[in-house]
Amino acid sequence: MPVLKRAAAATAAAAAMLTAAPAAATSPVATSQETLLTCQVATTAERPITFKPPVRFLPHTVTAQAGLALTGCTGSSGTGIRSGVMTVRSTGRASCAGVQDIRGKGTITWYGADGRKIGTSTLRPSVDKLTGYNPGDMLLSGRVTKGRLAGSKVTGTATPTSTVSTCATKGLTTIHGKGTITFLA
Repeated sequence: MPVLKRAAAATAAAAAMLTAAPAAATSPVATSQETLLTCQVATTAERPITFKPPVRFLPHTVTAQAGLALTGCTGSSGTGIRSGVMTVRSTGRASCAGVQDIRGKGTITWYGADGRKIGTSTLRPSVDKLTGYNPGDMLLSGRVTKGRLAGSKVTGTATPTSTVSTCATKGLTTIHGKGTITFLA
């Protein structure tokens, strides 16, 4: 497997660890589920997704942490949500090719159009295994278990905005990304 493909796969493992991470691409949504809220999501300059120990070619237990900005939120009338700040911590068996056995928790603090805090949500990942080029996607699948939007399903995708080409050779310790996160009834 070429180094670039391995690195891309490592990024998939990290994305998977980001069950609550934001992304710029819109995720496919089943037509039978109502979209409650969709937000653009991105890592911040101060808080990229970090991996300890680094994601490498061979699978091992890795903890991912991230601080994510949710912006441009739109959805069902009545939510009043315009933006949010999410913190996520997740653990999984990760490699450059993917991640499995994902466990973790995320918290989102929500803000209205006036910039005032209007509530929080607690998220739990619901992905057992993720294969792909973006390891951060592991933080983009799950369910809101408590607070605003409780009971909703969370889906999303992220695209790395920093290089992942060193995954197989040096390991991946941090990654930046952006994408879309959607909350479904």
